[in-house]
Amino acid sequence: MRKSRVLLAGVAVAAAAAATSAFTAANTFEPGVDQAVAGYGEASVSGANITAIHYNKDSSDQSLVESVVWETDTDLTGLNPATGATMTLKKAGLFVDDYTCAITGTALAGIVTCNVGDKTFFDFDAVGLAVGGE
Repeated sequence: MRKSRVLLAGVAVAAAAAATSAFTAANTFEPGVDQAVAGYGEASVSGANITAIHYNKDSSDQSLVESVVWETDTDLTGLNPATGATMTLKKAGLFVDDYTCAITGTALAGIVTCNVGDKTFFDFDAVGLAVGGE
């Protein structure tokens, strides 16, 4: 009787280990999945080459950020100019806010402008830009 309980416990542990391994498998992506212009990074974007970032102050309240302007040499002309980019602000690694950004310019000199207006420079310590979509 005692041996059967030990054996049964051993089978239960082995079954649990087998079931757990099924949930820890890695995700895979098929060859050819388009990764052309999409990405997120804090102060650097993996999907677009950012060449400059400008933080513009509000003209009436210098403590507020009016806009953040990103310059890129990546061709963003195929993206929706009104909704093709989103900026995320974070403070101490925590989400603060998202802003939809406007895309202007040419294939050689793209500009992404994100209007803020409601945050001070002390409200965030990291800024990220996601580009992509239609």
